[in-house]
Amino acid sequence: MKEFIFNKKEYNTYKDFYIDIAKKLDAENDLNCLESKDLGFNPNHLYEFLMDFYDEIHKYIFIGFDLKKISKQKNIDDYEWYIIIKVFKDFVVKYPNNKLEFINNEN
Repeated sequence: MKEFIFNKKEYNTYKDFYIDIAKKLDAENDLNCLESKDLGFNPNHLYEFLMDFYDEIHKYIFIGFDLKKISKQKNIDDYEWYIIIKVFKDFVVKYPNNKLEFINNEN
């Protein structure tokens, strides 16, 4: 199982998160990936990109994401964080060979 770790402390904005996802999952070398540097900061592009891994076994580990705060969507960043997390949640539900883990949440 290949693990990908995403630590919220490393990101100033949700855009930094998209860039890190693209980098860690090697979007540059994915011929199907649209806007490989940052996934276009678009949840649809993110989901389509994740679909390239549907049959592999990956574990996505999110560290320090306050899901309770993010789910309230009180500002644009929380709204965007919420959408990105929802994309990952939906993906692992549809493809349970992939896993999602949250660590150090304050919820």
